[in-house]
Amino acid sequence: MRTIIDGYNVMFAAGLMGPKLGPEKFRKVRLRFLNDLAAALDPVDAHQTTVVFDANDAPDHFSAATKHKGISVFFAVDHDSADERIEDLIAKDSNPRSLTVVSSDHRIQRAASRKKARIVSADDFLTRMDSLKERKRPAKVVKVEIPREEAPDGDEAAFWLEEFREVVESPEAREIYRGDPSFPTDEELAQIAREVEEEFRRR
Repeated sequence: MRTIIDGYNVMFAAGLMGPKLGPEKFRKVRLRFLNDLAAALDPVDAHQTTVVFDANDAPDHFSAATKHKGISVFFAVDHDSADERIEDLIAKDSNPRSLTVVSSDHRIQRAASRKKARIVSADDFLTRMDSLKERKRPAKVVKVEIPREEAPDGDEAAFWLEEFREVVESPEAREIYRGDPSFPTDEELAQIAREVEEEFRRR
């Protein structure tokens, strides 16, 4: 949907305007607003968005119409005010019912209402901007710690040592591994058991 934004009206609602802003500071604040707007919009919406500013505070060597990251930016050069420029844009729009006009100025809201355009207040638009910027932020990567399995306590370790000792020392096992040099001797088995018990005590 195409959108026309009353630039300074929305900037004032955002707390960006102040009586002590010099020309350079004012330029930076306006640029910040346009950058924030571009960051909130996807490329298609940006190309369908027009921001209108008064010509009184326009930058030096400006043109009446320019582009900023896809957004159309108008300075009301041939009009007495941005309000008049916006009214003219609304009046000349070929399909105003598909147009959204962003401003809290009652004069602009009445002009939009006469043409059946959708009206959004500056405050509501700023809330929407914040929501869109939040949605476009990369999702945070959550690191999940998988707990390591705890070592068995002394009683459990003794139980399993005894269980395996009975299996290894059974007549069937001795018969299977008789003469196999890789099969541990009784003395080696006892040494392994002592080492395992010592390891569990250190944990």
